[in-house]
Amino acid sequence: MSRLIYEPIKVHQDKDSKITAFIWRRRLYRVLEILDQWREPAEWWNEEETRLYFRVTAKNSSTGVYELCQIGNEWFLSRVLD
Repeated sequence: MSRLIYEPIKVHQDKDSKITAFIWRRRLYRVLEILDQWREPAEWWNEEETRLYFRVTAKNSSTGVYELCQIGNEWFLSRVLD
């Protein structure tokens, strides 16, 4: 089960561009593991950019699985998985 969120987030990356943490709703989530990543093609004829997705395990007060989405230079929390 998952919840679709699509809210903007701030992502922290290390010097190798690996995601280390993100901030959602003023709370810091530390990324423990990147489980998967993939690209979804854009509708270039509508001037959309390709979306890059990351499924991560992250921890705040509890540990959960989150999907992060990068579109250009912007980041979004796509969904929270239960």
